[in-house]
Amino acid sequence: MNNIVRCVLLFLLLATVLIPKIEHVELPWGKTEQISVEVRGEVENPGIFTLPVYSTMNDLLELLVLTESADLDRINGQMTLKDLDVIIIPRYQERASTVSINYGTLEELCTIPHIGPVTAANIISYRESFGLFQSVDDLVKVKGIGPKTLEKIREHVSL
Repeated sequence: MNNIVRCVLLFLLLATVLIPKIEHVELPWGKTEQISVEVRGEVENPGIFTLPVYSTMNDLLELLVLTESADLDRINGQMTLKDLDVIIIPRYQERASTVSINYGTLEELCTIPHIGPVTAANIISYRESFGLFQSVDDLVKVKGIGPKTLEKIREHVSL
């Protein structure tokens, strides 16, 4: 054997003896089995609720005591909740002139002036990826909506 081969073999032998073996390490973040969701709005028991991961809005609604003016028609019960979501239960309004950007369906979002099917799908995609909108102003983070479009649609949308 030449010297290079001997050096490589010696290095490998020393490396296996001197370098400690890395064991599987469980990291605490990202491996939670529960989520925390804050609830506000038309509920008699607002606050922070702890639910299992992948809980839906329907699961949360079972824990809430709703006021008589709560508008459940504007809530998507099948929506999967995410950790640290803030849920605002809307008040029923006689004139439903606004569309909820947090709960509106594709069809409902398309009724907003200046919002077509592509932008409506982008709104839904954004809220599924990043969670519920915390402010109407957050719409500028959606592809296809800039400050000018936001001002045109502001009076037609709500959380």
